[in-house]
Amino acid sequence: MNITTKIIITDTNIITDLNNANILEHFINLENVFISDVIKNDEINAKTGNLNIIKNMKVVSASIEQLEEVNRLSQIEKKLSTYDLLNFVLAKDNDYILATGDNRLKKFAESQGVEVFRTLKIIKLMKENNIISLKKAIDACVLLKQCPTTRIPELDINDLINELTQKAAMAN
Repeated sequence: MNITTKIIITDTNIITDLNNANILEHFINLENVFISDVIKNDEINAKTGNLNIIKNMKVVSASIEQLEEVNRLSQIEKKLSTYDLLNFVLAKDNDYILATGDNRLKKFAESQGVEVFRTLKIIKLMKENNIISLKKAIDACVLLKQCPTTRIPELDINDLINELTQKAAMAN
């Protein structure tokens, strides 16, 4: 799968994960990666990641109709934040890929037919599409594994490290 062909709308969880993995700049430099203007203005701070990198993110704005849909959905989907619902609506209405680290949002979006990428899939696809090297992908996983705030299960990180390490061994 080509990570560069379809627009990706990302949430702050992904930004933080990729910042912790030291590959955020590679991700946001892709022409098709966007963040909602509302989320960039309201949620981004120094805890999210490197502000010098994040300030260069491309933004997308929701229409009035989309904001009204977010408001309507927020009355129904109480467990999802307004920002989650905004990302969902932008992805659904524009046929974007939703990049999220939020499990509730992932399940909700997929149940509505929206394609979802998680952090490890992004790392894997960035490697497969030669955006980052195999070594950089493995190093990114190791950094995530060492990060005390990561929400990604260690087993899943180890699985990707093993898969990438096997590819490295086969390449030699």
